[in-house]
Amino acid sequence: MSRARVLILGSGTPNAEAGRVSSGVAIAVDDQPYLIDCGHGIVQRVVEAHDAGLITWDTKALTRLFVTHLHADHTVGIPDLLFTPWIHGRKEPAQVYGPAGLEAMLRHIQLAYAENIREHRAAHPSSERGYQAEAREVKEGLCYRDERASVYALAADHGGLAALSYKFVTPAGTVVISGDTKPVPGFGDWARGCDLLIHEVYSARRFLKQSAAWQAYHARVHTSTRELAALANEIRPGRLLLYHQLFWGQTAEALVAEIASDYAGAIVSVNDLDVFEL
Repeated sequence: MSRARVLILGSGTPNAEAGRVSSGVAIAVDDQPYLIDCGHGIVQRVVEAHDAGLITWDTKALTRLFVTHLHADHTVGIPDLLFTPWIHGRKEPAQVYGPAGLEAMLRHIQLAYAENIREHRAAHPSSERGYQAEAREVKEGLCYRDERASVYALAADHGGLAALSYKFVTPAGTVVISGDTKPVPGFGDWARGCDLLIHEVYSARRFLKQSAAWQAYHARVHTSTRELAALANEIRPGRLLLYHQLFWGQTAEALVAEIASDYAGAIVSVNDLDVFEL
């Protein structure tokens, strides 16, 4: 019987916050992690989770990354993902899946760190390929499959960037992760009945206190508590996990209450290093 656990590595946003790093979630099936996004601090969070006994795998197992979009708070940790596990002894290249523009980003990271790569290859017995990344730009539909998981992508809507949501179907259950997006047609049908729905959100109540320009932006590219409650009523997930929360001064409890006023299912506003079993 396969075992799967979801580890919240980073629950934050582009705004630096004490206690939260930016976006990163690991879905581990039989101790093989599938990483979704890699913001700042994600590799360090893996080290911390391992030291705390939350996981048995370590950074060398970080070989599969799924990127929702190319904003910095979802990708700025990619150089760390490539080079730190390599120094720790990772032998194989990282397989990186994501939207258009991913291949160019990864190629430029290798160019930017060419001196780092050259020196470490000369000075240390590191693997010849463990620092490399194999880019696979994907669109909608099945984008990855192995004996543990099938991964499906759906086009998200995050303004001017190509963006994706992902669905991981495993023998232990199904996990859907929204990435950054406003509600899109078809998402409810696509995600319906999942065991975990991990979704970004902003406070509809505090939205009213934002400037007109920020209101226009967030309404165009993100999902409010009111909109997410409507989605959750359509999807009926086993549990709804809130991440990438725009609290705007709201407490986690109040954010959950905004959704709970229109949705009766289980809701958790997550923190870094929270673990959920499937």
